[in-house]
Amino acid sequence: MIIGDFVAKKTKKKIKKSVIFRGFSLLFFLISVIIVFHVYRLGVLPINYFLIFIGILLALNFLIYQMVGSTHWKKRMIGSFLALFFSIILGAGIFYSSTTLQFLESAFQSRERIENYQVLVLNSSNYGSLKELKGGKIGVPFANFSEGARKMQEELRKKTTLTLQESENSNLVESLLHKNLRVIVMEEAQKNLFVEMNEEFKNEVKVLETISVSVPNKVKKRDTKLTKDSFHIYVSGNDEYGTINQVSRSDVNMILTVNPITHKVLLTSIPRDYYVTLAGMNDAKDKLTHASLYGIDTSVKTLENLLDISIDYYVKINFSSLVSLVDAVDGVEVESDEAFTAHYYDEPVDEWVTYTFNEGINQLNGKQALAFSRERKSFTLGDRARAKHQQMVLSALIHKVSSPSILKNYTKLLNALNGSFDTNLSYEDILSFLQYQIDKNPSWTIESNVLEGTDGNEHVYSMSSTTYVMKPSLESIEEAKKSIQIILKNES
Repeated sequence: MIIGDFVAKKTKKKIKKSVIFRGFSLLFFLISVIIVFHVYRLGVLPINYFLIFIGILLALNFLIYQMVGSTHWKKRMIGSFLALFFSIILGAGIFYSSTTLQFLESAFQSRERIENYQVLVLNSSNYGSLKELKGGKIGVPFANFSEGARKMQEELRKKTTLTLQESENSNLVESLLHKNLRVIVMEEAQKNLFVEMNEEFKNEVKVLETISVSVPNKVKKRDTKLTKDSFHIYVSGNDEYGTINQVSRSDVNMILTVNPITHKVLLTSIPRDYYVTLAGMNDAKDKLTHASLYGIDTSVKTLENLLDISIDYYVKINFSSLVSLVDAVDGVEVESDEAFTAHYYDEPVDEWVTYTFNEGINQLNGKQALAFSRERKSFTLGDRARAKHQQMVLSALIHKVSSPSILKNYTKLLNALNGSFDTNLSYEDILSFLQYQIDKNPSWTIESNVLEGTDGNEHVYSMSSTTYVMKPSLESIEEAKKSIQIILKNES
């Protein structure tokens, strides 16, 4: 009887241990199923790699199942350890794939731009709200070229019985300052142009209220296959902090020409002060940086006309985006041709900051990278030098993001990217290109070019006044067109 009890207890222990070991095997199998589902949904792996991935998981599951079911305790222990070890690894994979999937599904979308129209009166007036103004006129910007201005006027008519008087922004400012009009309306980014010219203007007016309107971006997306057709991407870096869909000037204007057949990329930078004809504005002449005040579509069409190309995609970022992205990858490394100092106003902390850069290698954090990209007054080449520095920071950022070291900052990078850019690239576009990169693993050759010009002073549409511009060099534009066409050719 005693012997029977002993055998029974020993048998129960074996069964209990066997269940535990089998439990490790079952856990690994369930996690394997989940990771296969996540990888399938993510769609990054080409089909051949996906099948290999499934094959490896099946082989591992079979091996572990055999080991944990062995009569030898060492094999069971090793099998259980392997099951637990690979379960942890696949668990991390599930976390990363889930995070990536959530990001890709939400991030790649074209956002409507937000135009903030401010109702302005003189500080010396006693008006505290728009309702207090009875009778008379209210000065508003012309609506014939702007859907945002049209929407603003519609909203304004709901708020007041004042007669709307259309005029150019410069005339609105003069009319308010000389008391020919008691109240005017200006889009915030446009008002900031006049504040730069006349600092007192900022102190002489107050905002009664702000009318915000949403305007869809109308960049027509072309039927381009990123893995088979050459394409152009317009990169716009706006000179504002905060939300990406806020209207502001484009400090960075760069065309990426990509040929997936020859694996060549050309970065063509156009200086922000380039004197161009604004598309769709009755041949109005202005600085390129002001084109974005009328929407990304105006910038795109203006550059298409300038370089005789069809731009397939756009990506828009701003100051906040750049700082966050560089910090998310623990900084970037750039090589400067000379030592210089950058001095600029840091809006988020409301103070002037100064950064010094050395000749040679510089390790930059987010704010330093922004300063490095913005500085132009320290160089005889001015805006041309700034454009080259912008290309250097972009190249360094691409290099850092594409390196294996990015894994340790992966979630931080996705958090920094989420909501920090606007694009008409789709989730499917990105996936197809990632699959192509994984499958072919091509080595890309990156070339760069900066358009040239001469300094001058011309009348600009957005400010209705004469100011500094860079007059385009026709020879430089023609050379840029030739360089672009060379990249587009499927020749090594």
